[in-house]
Amino acid sequence: MSEFEKLRENGLTGKQLHVDCIFVLEETSLSLFFAQMVSKKTSPKQTTMQPSAMCEHDYSQMDVASNMKRKPPPTPTKSTRPPLKVKAGQESTSRSDDAVLAAIERLTSKIEDFGSQLRENTIMVANISRLIEMNPAEIKDCKTKIATIERAIPKIVKENRELKEKVADLERYKRGWNLKIHGLKEKDKESIREHVVGILSKIAPQWADVMDTTVDTVHRLGRREEGRHRQVILQFVTRRHRDAFWKITKNCQTCKNLGIRFKEDFSKADREARAAVWPKMERARAEGKNVYYRGHVGYINGTRVTVE
Repeated sequence: MSEFEKLRENGLTGKQLHVDCIFVLEETSLSLFFAQMVSKKTSPKQTTMQPSAMCEHDYSQMDVASNMKRKPPPTPTKSTRPPLKVKAGQESTSRSDDAVLAAIERLTSKIEDFGSQLRENTIMVANISRLIEMNPAEIKDCKTKIATIERAIPKIVKENRELKEKVADLERYKRGWNLKIHGLKEKDKESIREHVVGILSKIAPQWADVMDTTVDTVHRLGRREEGRHRQVILQFVTRRHRDAFWKITKNCQTCKNLGIRFKEDFSKADREARAAVWPKMERARAEGKNVYYRGHVGYINGTRVTVE
């Protein structure tokens, strides 16, 4: 039985049988080769193999020399194809060159941009340097001006305070011709001047004939609101008539019947000053002390009241 048939009997098939057959053929060829060498040494005239050996193996006529030079085949797990060789063609070279050129162009553009920015920064730094050189002189000038202003500030503050006092005195003096009427009911389409002149004629009948020329202006204060009677301010032509009416109206029965009250016309600052000292004056009045106002100033037993 041949080696090939033995392998088939062992159940080898497919690629494994093919590989094992190749190794069996090679081993048989080697055995024949060495047998021929031995036969040549023993009988030089014998140059051919026995017919029995030829009949047993059909592949006995294979070239032994070629079998000796053959390399063992690759194992089935390895690929029989040779690895592909990478061709360094002109296409890859041109692509590489294009990429390099593009990179050079980008770098050149960035360098140009950097150069332009550097020139602009240089100009800016030069301008800043000139300004810095000018700053010491300007700072010195500013310090001189500030020192002058600081020396003048106390004087300006004093003058401002004096001017405010003078303005307040002028406003207070001008309001000395005025009186305010509180509680006088407001009517639609009223002639407020005629109405007030008639009330004043009832309060001081002795001046009824000259009352129209004694009162200068009469009008209500503020915007009209529903359910609210606005105050009335009246200005006299002479201070003498104003003071006389102020004294008469304090205990006047006509004013009580009409539900009205006459008050002095104070500025906002004077009203705030009177309100600030009133709590102290109210406590003094409760203690039985002599309390009164003179203008916007309050007094307790002849001593001016100040805010603590």
